[in-house]
Amino acid sequence: MNRYLPCVCIAALLVFCAVLPSWGQRGGSQGGSRPSAPSGGAAPNVSNQPIGPGASQPQVQTPLYVNGRVLLADTGQPAPEPVSVQLDCGVSVLQVIQTDLKGYFQFTFGAGPQSNANLGAADDTPIGMGGGTNFPGSRGRVGGFGGDFTGCEIRAVVDGYQPASHLLTGPPELTTLDAGTIRLVRIAGVQGSAISVTSMLVPNNARKEFEKGEKDAQDNKLKPATEHLEKAVAEYDNYAAAWNTLGGVYASSHDTEKARLAFTKAIAVDPKYLPPYINLATLQLRNQEYEDCIATAGRALELDPAIPLANYLQAAGNFKLSRLDEAEKSAKEVEKGPHQNLQQVYPLLAQIFLLKHDYPNAAAQMRTYLQQWPKGPYAAEMKKSLDQIEASGTAAESH
Repeated sequence: MNRYLPCVCIAALLVFCAVLPSWGQRGGSQGGSRPSAPSGGAAPNVSNQPIGPGASQPQVQTPLYVNGRVLLADTGQPAPEPVSVQLDCGVSVLQVIQTDLKGYFQFTFGAGPQSNANLGAADDTPIGMGGGTNFPGSRGRVGGFGGDFTGCEIRAVVDGYQPASHLLTGPPELTTLDAGTIRLVRIAGVQGSAISVTSMLVPNNARKEFEKGEKDAQDNKLKPATEHLEKAVAEYDNYAAAWNTLGGVYASSHDTEKARLAFTKAIAVDPKYLPPYINLATLQLRNQEYEDCIATAGRALELDPAIPLANYLQAAGNFKLSRLDEAEKSAKEVEKGPHQNLQQVYPLLAQIFLLKHDYPNAAAQMRTYLQQWPKGPYAAEMKKSLDQIEASGTAAESH
């Protein structure tokens, strides 16, 4: 038996704990204004690829826009907080952005620095609920794209609500494609939500400060974002969304204790609001508070069992505590749901199986990762380790 194989991967793959998401997500994990919504996620390495599945159209330099709106089905009104909207083309999440506070969103392609970020080859996972965007966000530089969106799908993913989608067909008229209105319906029996009830009671002044703070945070202007968000919670102490976003800004500024207090305050004023649980658990994981991370993520799962990121955080915490069976169980829960933004789950499972000397299953996880993300951030190490397993003859052994 080739016993050095696990050591090869430990050095390389444990970066999954270091490459954790950015802060301040909500399931919806992450507002901009119309017509130029803020981006989320890291800029890609494939910015000049055509968009549609299997597309081979000539590249174009004229900016392309995909517009739409997200409303709550029960009220017919926009959510009182920004929510996440993603554009899926084929097996990849091409972009993830947020709505503004009136529910509007706009995907932008081929407009240089003003384009939304392309997440097709992002090497960082958004922290947020159900695949939301990075916060504070960076504006990606996306080059020319083919103009046919046929087969692409716009999805609004908000924890506590049924996933809602709109299938795109055909090239845009001129340079704009209108996706219409997407309506969010609550999931019966799920207590938790990525939209706080306290956001529906916000005084106007507090809401204005929150909106300014959100925009500054997504533009990575942390000092003015902090000032606006602190004014928002001073105006309305029970503003859970503002406390959560403020916690994200504090975390991005490396003010860990203030971030912890802000996330804890958001949970206290709205115990069914999911984003601060996820953000607090992430903070605890980064601070090596593994038991606390597992417990906090568990509280989120009690409110909504179908949160992939909460399961991932539990898996990572248990892994760091050498509880391999528990880590494997949570990681497999991630695989059951949408996990395009959690590609780290495959290196994690591969590492778990390596430490269990279960080489066939480790090899299977590596192959899956390489099939789905052949140019992903872990691809080189996964291929190297897979080659070693196959060369050793252990890939086909039964455990």
